[in-house]
Amino acid sequence: MLRNLTRQFQHVSKLSYSVEAKQQELRLYDEIKIPVPWGEIAGKWWGPKDVRPILTLHGWQDNCGSFDLLIPFLPKHLSYLTVDFPGHGLSSKIPNGSFYHGMDGPIMIKRLKDFFGWNKISLMGHSLGAITSYTYGFLYPQTVDFMICIDGLQPLINPKPIDSIIKSIDDFVKFEHQNSGDTDPPAYTLEEMAKRLNAGTRGSIDIDKCKYILERNILPSKNCPGKYFFNRDSRLKCGSLINWPQKDLLEAAKRVSFPIFISKAAESPFFSNKDYYETLFKILEENNKRCEFHDVPGTHHAHLNTPEIFKDILPKFIEKYDTEDRTMKTNLKNKF
Repeated sequence: MLRNLTRQFQHVSKLSYSVEAKQQELRLYDEIKIPVPWGEIAGKWWGPKDVRPILTLHGWQDNCGSFDLLIPFLPKHLSYLTVDFPGHGLSSKIPNGSFYHGMDGPIMIKRLKDFFGWNKISLMGHSLGAITSYTYGFLYPQTVDFMICIDGLQPLINPKPIDSIIKSIDDFVKFEHQNSGDTDPPAYTLEEMAKRLNAGTRGSIDIDKCKYILERNILPSKNCPGKYFFNRDSRLKCGSLINWPQKDLLEAAKRVSFPIFISKAAESPFFSNKDYYETLFKILEENNKRCEFHDVPGTHHAHLNTPEIFKDILPKFIEKYDTEDRTMKTNLKNKF
């Protein structure tokens, strides 16, 4: 299905994909599925199977296709495991009646680390994926060899936590009721899908790059031939029930002693209080000499729209701090 969708996206778009196609040829991947108690975590394994990968996590309501154009710019002797969060992409949705509560991501990282038997873990994330990586990092700093946070860092802080929790509960009941109904989800053509995704991200994802997200986020409509619907879990729209106090996050920042790469796109908004971020940055900088900050051009999805802006700074960081043994002690053939 993915190949068929790719051909259709190319047909719909009037833009040339020659450059992107050339990039894709530089790095092949295998689709994988990792068992979890409620189903599967889906993802892509890029590079050699006997090398511990950099675990790579996407943003909210995106999927691992978000990194399809960035991976080819990274060191080719390494491996990259890009996964879909639960309820995103091709990963299983959590059971009915369950809530995406904000710690699902760090728990998923722990599950994957234990599943593969890694002694150390390397993390790269964008937006929610960066927040999730950072949260795991200050909880389990001794297990992280290095981390890359692209346009995201600390967990979001809501100045009105009680109001936020009430809204999250109300939204959960609403979306759960919608999921259990008999009404078919709205269906659109691929071109309409791309426009809706572009508009939904406020132009953050360029129209011609939307296909990399949509390939894993949509399914064909049974009742409307030639049209598709979004298959991501609508419960993802509910806000988190967790609200970290800023004082706890500032204290947690002192635990981050591993090498960490942080980038912020010029056209991307701060998703929390800007002063909170600047205070956190200052603590990280004062307590961690292996902390790097990079201002980059572009939107919140700069890593997808213009991945070439990372082609020098990211490989340099990875090669500098890739010092741990990456030999895989587990035969992947016995895992899948």
